[in-house]
Amino acid sequence: MNIATQKDNLIKWIQTIEDATILKKIESIKSEETFDFEKEWARSVSLEEARKKSKEFIKTLPWKK
Repeated sequence: MNIATQKDNLIKWIQTIEDATILKKIESIKSEETFDFEKEWARSVSLEEARKKSKEFIKTLPWKK
């Protein structure tokens, strides 16, 4: 699919959207500058930390004894 066709399809799809939340999200994407990898990297969680948090959460579930 070429770029012109993709744009056309997106425009047609956007014109059918009635949900304000989705429209706001699309607008926020439009207004984004560029992806800041360093900023996102700083916010990331290591795999080990994610495992630890997951295990702690699972232990809090009532069915897990």
